[in-house]
Amino acid sequence: MKKLGMFISVVALVAGLLVSPARAQWDVQIERGAIDVLRGTLVIQNLDAVWTATGEVLENVSIVVRDGIIREIGTDVSIPRNAELIDGTGLTAIPGIIDEHAHTAMDRATNEGTTPVSAEVRVIDALDPTSYDIYRALSGGVTTSLIMHGSANPIGGQTAVIKMRWGMDDPEQLLFEGAPLMIKFALGENVTGKNWSPEGRARFPRSRAGVESFYDQVFTAASEYKQAWDEYNANRRAYPVPPRRDLRLETVVGVLEGRILVRCHSYRSDEIVMLMRVAERYGFRIDNFTHVLEGYKVADELAEHGASAGTFSDWWAYKLEAYDAIPHNAAIMHEHGVLTMLNSDGPGIQPFMVYEFNKPVKYGGVSREEALRMLTLYAAQSLHIDDRVGSLEVGKEADIALLNGDPFNTYSRVEKTIIDGIVYFDLSREAETRGAPIRALPEVSPPPVTAAPTTAMAASAGTAGSNGSEATLALVGATVHPVSGPEIADAVVMLADDRISYVGPRAGADIPAGAEVINVAGKHIYPGMIDPMTQVGMIEVGQVAASRDDQETGRYNPHVNALWGVHPHSAEVNVTRANGITAVVSAPGSGVIWGAAAVIQLSGDTPERMAIAERAAMVIDFPSPSGKAWEDPKLEGERLEELIDLFERAVAYAAAPSHNDDPTAPFDGNDRMRERAMLEAMVPAVTGQMPVFFAAASERNIKTLFLFLDKFPEVDAVLGGADQAYRVADELAERGIPVIIGSALSRTNDRADPVSANYANAGILHAAGVKIAFGTGDYANVRNLPYHAAKAVAFGLPQEVGLRAVTLNTAEILGLGSEMGSIEVGKRADLIVTDGDPLQIVTNVERAFINGVEVSLTDNKHTRLYEQFKDRH
Repeated sequence: MKKLGMFISVVALVAGLLVSPARAQWDVQIERGAIDVLRGTLVIQNLDAVWTATGEVLENVSIVVRDGIIREIGTDVSIPRNAELIDGTGLTAIPGIIDEHAHTAMDRATNEGTTPVSAEVRVIDALDPTSYDIYRALSGGVTTSLIMHGSANPIGGQTAVIKMRWGMDDPEQLLFEGAPLMIKFALGENVTGKNWSPEGRARFPRSRAGVESFYDQVFTAASEYKQAWDEYNANRRAYPVPPRRDLRLETVVGVLEGRILVRCHSYRSDEIVMLMRVAERYGFRIDNFTHVLEGYKVADELAEHGASAGTFSDWWAYKLEAYDAIPHNAAIMHEHGVLTMLNSDGPGIQPFMVYEFNKPVKYGGVSREEALRMLTLYAAQSLHIDDRVGSLEVGKEADIALLNGDPFNTYSRVEKTIIDGIVYFDLSREAETRGAPIRALPEVSPPPVTAAPTTAMAASAGTAGSNGSEATLALVGATVHPVSGPEIADAVVMLADDRISYVGPRAGADIPAGAEVINVAGKHIYPGMIDPMTQVGMIEVGQVAASRDDQETGRYNPHVNALWGVHPHSAEVNVTRANGITAVVSAPGSGVIWGAAAVIQLSGDTPERMAIAERAAMVIDFPSPSGKAWEDPKLEGERLEELIDLFERAVAYAAAPSHNDDPTAPFDGNDRMRERAMLEAMVPAVTGQMPVFFAAASERNIKTLFLFLDKFPEVDAVLGGADQAYRVADELAERGIPVIIGSALSRTNDRADPVSANYANAGILHAAGVKIAFGTGDYANVRNLPYHAAKAVAFGLPQEVGLRAVTLNTAEILGLGSEMGSIEVGKRADLIVTDGDPLQIVTNVERAFINGVEVSLTDNKHTRLYEQFKDRH
């Protein structure tokens, strides 16, 4: 009888769920009051500014929080008894950032990918409240996030809206009480499995047409399931046994009834429209399309359907369906009436989210107020929690990010992050707020930044023969930032063909009568920026193997010349150039010795016409415990021994070249012909005739590299990657090894370090006397190079050094300091004209000259698509 009673109660519960309720509201993930939430009382006094996200920017005010709720914002406020007091002098408050799509804090369980529909699984059951990524997110000002199931299924699992309450033990303590219940749908390549599922293990659906058919099948089955339960509930006497309960279809019924809201991973415009039409056939609405990278192509359709849209700020080309993604996407959708927001997709971007809302301002001209809302109020509206969070207003929950400057200044950083009135992140008290001891960063006293002007710079100030008498073009009236010397107001820069012939005050300029004169008054002129570690032109689409020429067979390929893997007409070339990067180092990227990198200018229609320096540097991935070596540390030792052996043989070959190979021997990749090619290619590297870039990240591997270099003292070493270089800054300085930092916009991995270690790395190295440069290590997002430098500036690197580290320092590390990297007489005329500091995201690059020729900044894939679709109706 007891078992029967339990069975009847379950049937009654299910029957109740499946009666079509007359409910205007959706189901919630957890009821309000179901969990104990810590709530604080504090006062943030004398803030410089408060961006409320309601249209107001308040100055010189205080915020009063009592029991986790904002009670007052103003100049004359009452201070509650026992309130924590925070000095807001020099700080700016913005609403806590809300990320509408992430996978943070999931316990290694992003996907249940074995079935095309897994509607019954719940993210709540896989939350890990101890995940360090929660703390990292707080360091970026993120207070709330929607945690999603993965995108392996057309219908995935149920999501969870969480607050980043670091230090909790119970996963439920992360949950945002009262948030609606939502489910993840997905479209595109991830669903069809073409990039990850071997053909023999493929499951239906395998095509976009199959996906549409699958939705029809599932919704039909759910409708029939609901009908069976409706008939049973209407006349139970006619049905002695209730229908079989199916948790999967039960969840889909909730979708059809509008009680469970759909958020759909999407990329291409055709599939976005398809799912809207399927949903409309079955009488429900897609609440949100997330990623939605081609949303700009169907913005009107999205607005008409009533779906919100959350997108990446500027990711593109990492797979085929992302090839038409443009950074103007958010702006176009917003202008067409779509509720638009930005997202991270995971913990890798969340520490940098304060940068993301700057980008719709740059790409598409969204107002700063509206752009801020894309990660605050609009995100809250999309998640249907805007009555409680998303803006700084009296009565709302006190989720606040405190910055040390304007939110649209790229040099600003997050100082404190507050949730429910409790400080969960404090940069100045990290050990306390993290609840764990951390390694202290060294105190830095940076050396003087600017040396005396070089000879070329001195000549440009008006000495005989440097007045630009041979000039064919003159840029007049801008503030010039030579990098090699102090800025020059109301200046003139003259070009004679491909070279700079004059730079200096307007008063000293003798502009030839026949020269073209361009008025750039009120603008700024900088050297074109240089990225020393990219695959620009070598990769078109990351996941399309046929579009990649950055990888070669074998582990040791010093003889491979990257220049001949560069495609001059790659879309990435012009996209990169549009943000002021005029030259890059393109390098292969596989094995231990990747090959010889080339310095190329970002103009030219053949590799030869792009080449500035062919075989400019040898690139080596210094053996480290990663990949298979992580599973078998012996492999690391083997790779290192192989590398040492190859260097020793190359040194011997350089001293006594041998040419006894049989030219008729078959070339099988292991014969003596390849051996000779390898050794000949290595000679410049082991004799110091070309720099050698060694990629090494950890302190251990950098110290191992020091021992390696002791064996080969002639090698002109450059350290790349260098995540933990700050730990050995003094030795790098003593050895005179320059560093290309590749992690300034990456998370700090070692939990023993401060969360800011990667960002402070450059400033510590500079203070120790190490020459630094920044490299993206990318192919599609190289345009973001200046923001790597800006992040370092936010954490202590002098601004002028940050600029130098993307221009002149880079040229000098490449051995090209006499040719490029600064605005000096006799150097290549690689220049950009801007409306502000190029390290600031909101700055626009308005003109660019490469080798003396003005190049188009609008003739690129992204601008063309923007112009094509911005006014589509």
